[in-house]
Amino acid sequence: MGLDDQSLRRRVKDEIRTRMRQVRKALPAAVRAERASRIHAALFELAEWKEASSVLVYASMRTEVDTGPVVERARAEGKRVACPRMSDDGAELDPRVWEAGVTPYEQGRLAPEPPPEAHRMPLDQLELVIVPALALDPRGGRIGYGKGYYDRLLARIPEVARVAVAFDFQLLAEIPETEGDERVHVIVTDARVLDCRA
Repeated sequence: MGLDDQSLRRRVKDEIRTRMRQVRKALPAAVRAERASRIHAALFELAEWKEASSVLVYASMRTEVDTGPVVERARAEGKRVACPRMSDDGAELDPRVWEAGVTPYEQGRLAPEPPPEAHRMPLDQLELVIVPALALDPRGGRIGYGKGYYDRLLARIPEVARVAVAFDFQLLAEIPETEGDERVHVIVTDARVLDCRA
């Protein structure tokens, strides 16, 4: 029996995830750092960044675009910073206040997270979300890590600006979308900035 359309799309997305992880891992650390600095510079010039008084930033791991400088810049500019933490039931991402001096750490779940005692930041206080991605397309289509956490979070805050940061090779002509996928509004790479709402 053949695969239905959604199953085929999910299979293709899994293949893209595997390929992008391998390509990103092959990038030398020094090159990755240099490209990330270009991404940071472009991000800080966005109107979405300049106008936001609060920002949700993922704690980067391994070969992702380093978000350390993003957090530092946000604090220097007086922005409130939050970091996602998986809910106790493992179903959602909850924004938690990311206090200065607190380092999110991997707790065997999804990604580095703030500690359990970190205060929740109400969703209606968020003004900008920095979104991780394995692959993106010019429409704002995004492939994440496959669990749908960010898609569910973004669906809860449809009016909040969504900016994905990624290396330019992670931008594809088109990626397959599946039920529940949420698009981002802006993509920042080391080579370009795309407004996906146009």
